Amino acid sequence: MHPKSLLLTLRKRFQAASEKTGKKVQLANLLCNGNYAVSGDAEACDAVMEMAKPEFKARMAIRLAVAGAFHTDFMKPAVPSLQEVLEKVDLKVPRIPVVCNVDAKPHSDPDTIKQLLMTQVTAPVQWETTMNDMIANGYKSGYELGPGKVVTGILKRVSKEAAMENVEV
Repeated sequence: MHPKSLLLTLRKRFQAASEKTGKKVQLANLLCNGNYAVSGDAEACDAVMEMAKPEFKARMAIRLAVAGAFHTDFMKPAVPSLQEVLEKVDLKVPRIPVVCNVDAKPHSDPDTIKQLLMTQVTAPVQWETTMNDMIANGYKSGYELGPGKVVTGILKRVSKEAAMENVEV
């Protein structure tokens, strides 16, 4: 399914959970085929979990321990503070383009990168599209920095050929 069609389908499904509870829930991450994350009011998230198997044909649904409703409209109040900070940052043109999770495209213009960083606060992470585009443009291997191998595991579900090595810092 085309990424935009998938996004619309998922948004409709999660809208059903919002309507069922009267509480808001939004798509936060498109990680890989069949692996999506939502964020929002706890009651609406519970409704998504209840609906996941019978209505969405999900294999499983689990609650993630996160500190906030990242990549959703719930984070809008944080955007002005981030904008204020980014206005003071002298961002240089990067040697290697920055691939943004908002649109899954590489960018080199500092002003565009700043704008996309602000957008990313409230926009869903398009990890699968990002990785597919990078692979189509020659990505062969990379590194995951930090504890755990979540990103490495998700990449394996996107592409069996692409490699990633975990480096704990």
